[in-house]
Amino acid sequence: MPKTFYLALAEVRQRGIDTLLQELEQREPDLAEHLMEEATSLHSRISRLACKPRTLRRLSRRIETPALVLVLSLQKAQLRPWQQDAAATPLASLDPDEPVEQ
Repeated sequence: MPKTFYLALAEVRQRGIDTLLQELEQREPDLAEHLMEEATSLHSRISRLACKPRTLRRLSRRIETPALVLVLSLQKAQLRPWQQDAAATPLASLDPDEPVEQ
């Protein structure tokens, strides 16, 4: 499981939050909508603290990053047992560490 977490973290850092949120929105629209609504709500609350725009952007990204890492790592971790159970099926050939392409 720790490997899965670090791979998901690396994917978020390499591919970017915006790209992964768009992909998540295609695969899991309700989950993506909830994440974006909560991030927007937190963003507006933080903006009321009168912090600098650059600081606000950094804080927003620090909120979004762990949420996406958790979603990606859980998706990848969930795929592993299925692959083990389906060794002779096409599911076994999927790589949980590869980004999901649409």
